Amino acid sequence: MLANEVSMMKRGVGYCMNTGSLENEGCEDYAKGVFLLNHGNTFYCPRCRLIGLMVKETGKAEFGKGNAPFKEVRCEFNYDPCTEKFREIAIVRDEAIWGTGSKYTLLSPLIKTEKRALKVAEAILANLQRYADLVNGDEIPRSTEVILSFDEDLNVFAEKLNELGKLWEDSTLSQAKCPTKPPVQAEAAVETVEETKWELPEQAAEGA
Repeated sequence: MLANEVSMMKRGVGYCMNTGSLENEGCEDYAKGVFLLNHGNTFYCPRCRLIGLMVKETGKAEFGKGNAPFKEVRCEFNYDPCTEKFREIAIVRDEAIWGTGSKYTLLSPLIKTEKRALKVAEAILANLQRYADLVNGDEIPRSTEVILSFDEDLNVFAEKLNELGKLWEDSTLSQAKCPTKPPVQAEAAVETVEETKWELPEQAAEGA
């Protein structure tokens, strides 16, 4: 019924590591990150064209005994290309689950702040608790989708619609409000028009 519950996109960051040598100066983009999507295994700096460091976003699941539900998600972030290590780690834990439970660790060079890391970890934990059996390799359970087909049986189609309705009710999108535009200041607009006066050439001649 559900398809593509894990993100199939391979994301990462490429870093230029050209510090220079006796023969040439270092690159101006040294240690600066370049966002990569579905990239190959080799990264070339766009400025100096030398091979740099590529760090992919990866995840790893550690399953508990007896297919225990996921209780904890760790997100390592704020990557330092100079030391090739993540500087910080954010942890989200569901204390309602007894025991150790299963764990998941995300290593993301794209995340820089603790606020973003906690938000991503919380979303991953929610997806893992619903679709834990679909975790495969280093795929990241970041997003979900329900595929609707009008060729399916009517009961199956109705069940999927019902599932989408529940996901919509539980999401923050159902509670979001569209921002309203501020009212136009009519008096200011009138004053602007009155300040600009045009005089036709004929009227100018009669006045002379």
